[in-house]
Amino acid sequence: MSAFELITHFSSEDGTVRIPTSRVIAQLTEEQHWQLFSEQLELLKSCQHFFIQHKLFAWLNLTPHVATLLLDRDNFAGELLKYPFIELLINENYPHFNEGKDNRDLLSLSQMYPLVLGNLGAGNSTMKAVFDGLFTRVMLDKSFIQQQITHRSFEPFIRAIQAQISPCCNCIIAGGIDTPEILAQIIPFDFHALQGCLWPAVPINQITTLVQR
Repeated sequence: MSAFELITHFSSEDGTVRIPTSRVIAQLTEEQHWQLFSEQLELLKSCQHFFIQHKLFAWLNLTPHVATLLLDRDNFAGELLKYPFIELLINENYPHFNEGKDNRDLLSLSQMYPLVLGNLGAGNSTMKAVFDGLFTRVMLDKSFIQQQITHRSFEPFIRAIQAQISPCCNCIIAGGIDTPEILAQIIPFDFHALQGCLWPAVPINQITTLVQR
């Protein structure tokens, strides 16, 4: 176990209907983006001793709105820097992602905070940002793993990807490990970490149970 991703769910006021996170995020104002990020940060701060004691990391999803505030306001940036166990998670659909280090904002973020790429192989980008060394950790996309693992070419294909990106980051993670069968197939590739439904999410107040399993 090396890291946890903080997941936010949205539901109707009576709690009976779950609303897709992507739909809610798309409708938030800049202020609401920061408010959500701040609430997530407060949750992680409340259990910071757990992360520090067990030498674990926590991933916070970074939206472009929050990124702008972190870059423009020193007090916001300074608050996050107080917690070195927190890493920022972005996806391939991040604005101007394909520019890699030529994207000044993305480069600045990578110099300030540990960045995690959460879905390499989703099909939305080139590898430039990875090859530019902007990410501390890179996770292969869930759907990418699950689609490719059924092919005979999976082994040489994955080993080639590992060889390409291992010099560019500290940790390569395989996403989409949802069944014992997929787990058995992926273990020989010696990924640094795995993520999937075999390790289901828990409420923040039960996070300590994850190291007791």
